[in-house]
Amino acid sequence: MTNFTRLAAGAALLASTTMLSGCLFKPGSFDAMLHINADRQFAFSYQGEIVAAGLNDLADMAQEAEGPEPCFEPGSGKERPCTEDEIAERARKDAMGRQMIEGMIGGVDMSDEEEIAQMAAMLERQRGWNSVEFIGDGVFVVDFAITSTLGHDFDFPTFEDMPMASSFVSIRLRDDGRARISAPGFAPTGGNPMGAMMGMFGAMAEADGRPLDESGLDTQPIEGTFRIVTDARILANNTDEGPMADPRGEMLAWDIDANSRAAPTALIEFAR
Repeated sequence: MTNFTRLAAGAALLASTTMLSGCLFKPGSFDAMLHINADRQFAFSYQGEIVAAGLNDLADMAQEAEGPEPCFEPGSGKERPCTEDEIAERARKDAMGRQMIEGMIGGVDMSDEEEIAQMAAMLERQRGWNSVEFIGDGVFVVDFAITSTLGHDFDFPTFEDMPMASSFVSIRLRDDGRARISAPGFAPTGGNPMGAMMGMFGAMAEADGRPLDESGLDTQPIEGTFRIVTDARILANNTDEGPMADPRGEMLAWDIDANSRAAPTALIEFAR
């Protein structure tokens, strides 16, 4: 299987499961806090980096990695020259891969300063986005804070006219007076599509004899802290230390880095 074919297959799987726009987003360096009360009042804040990696990077990576691949004898696996039919079939699949990847490149061009400025301005129009600053290399430094009442589910971040591949943080309300809080975007692997994509293409780059940091794809590390403070009843959580005393109730805390595996999760029960 050629590089373009492998990239296209991976991109197709990712697109079908995560509704890609033209970019994928992940945290960089950050501090996030969720204060959620038993009466359903809540405040959420996120200060730090949001990193965008455009799908045009996939096409660039494929273009750089592309090269002739040998054919092999069935059974023995012995290398042999490719036939004209095999070369033609490989070219057809590569062309299909290019077409699919190019068709997915419909989002913000991170090399276009005007498009970046428009994206930052669009975010600052949305409630909660106090400031959005682009500092280069696909990195936005943001200050987000919002307070509300949980009468419906909550997701962060949401971008106007841009479907997200995955929420960094989500709150899902249940009919039994409970809420499940999860942060799939804070797990470098597992529930984070960006992390999964990096792992997939990192393995491909390694197979081609190149480290990931030479592949043309973003390698911005994730590092931060996510805290939940609540006076509601904590029914379950996956922190290392468990609930800690806090003047406002109890606090759950997760330190996130490249070695984190499980996405932070908690289940709480509101006052009836």
